[in-house]
Amino acid sequence: MKPAVIAFIIANGLVHFIGFAKAFRIANIEQLTQDIPRPGGILWLLSGLLFICSAVLFFWEKEWWWLLSASGIIISQYLIIADWHDAKFGTIANAIILLPTLIGFGLWWMIKD
Repeated sequence: MKPAVIAFIIANGLVHFIGFAKAFRIANIEQLTQDIPRPGGILWLLSGLLFICSAVLFFWEKEWWWLLSASGIIISQYLIIADWHDAKFGTIANAIILLPTLIGFGLWWMIKD
């Protein structure tokens, strides 16, 4: 199960790079119909990096991996709401990632002392 969670989080992180590419006109992405301002593009990049780093930390069994994942979810959901027409289905991915993130937080909470 752990490899599937890691793969899903990484895949979700990579999808966020599309918003960065659209904002900085690195690629012509016709599927995204709304313009993304450059500050928004930076946030898409940041969210993607947070997801990927959290997956790496989860793989390395660092008990605080959930912190990066939760940060990525918060930024991602903000961006999804701002670009709802194009990105609404990202909410499903965030909800799926939220479950292991909450479990990771719970485990960290129990062993933190």
